[in-house]
Amino acid sequence: MASAKTQSIFKAAIDLFSERGFEKATMDEIASRAHVAKGTIYYHFKSKEELFSFLVQEGTKLLHESVLSKVNPRKTPTEQIETIIREQLRFFDHYRDFCVILLREAWGDDVRQREFRRMLVHYVHAIEQIMRAGIESEEFLYTKAETGAWSIFGSISMAALHHIFSEPDMDLLLLAPDLTRMILKGMVSQITKDAESLVDEAPRKAQ
Repeated sequence: MASAKTQSIFKAAIDLFSERGFEKATMDEIASRAHVAKGTIYYHFKSKEELFSFLVQEGTKLLHESVLSKVNPRKTPTEQIETIIREQLRFFDHYRDFCVILLREAWGDDVRQREFRRMLVHYVHAIEQIMRAGIESEEFLYTKAETGAWSIFGSISMAALHHIFSEPDMDLLLLAPDLTRMILKGMVSQITKDAESLVDEAPRKAQ
């Protein structure tokens, strides 16, 4: 398949999966949007599921490369998380339709949804490793690193998705300062004595 035709099919598929969701988008619509014969798509992809899987594989690979290539391992864990927040927002700002597909299609128990999450694990695992380093150095409060990593990924993703729909012309990088402050305030260990006392008192109040 010629490169231009490949890009046309991928662009059409991303647009339609974003607009209509996987279930409602059809191969006929993708072919029409891409200006190719439906047989051309089926020549390269056996099914809509295979096309979707390849699209997701390429998208998650690009997410991983675009964001993590900017993370400097010589920086502190806090600085690395700041970079993750900024660069994931930059990625979603540039690939808005993929952001919509990610949040719409990654969660559920269908085979394609489980496969989507499996592809995301490698990216989130990199965030988890930064979390572990921050916890071990006592730069971050103790928490389960895996939970913290998925929380960071989810917070950025949901904030981006909300503004894609509510303020479509907004530069998503404008969210970085607020997200950085909210995420890191819950992890950085230099918290006030008042906050420490509130944390200590919470279990007693619940009893």
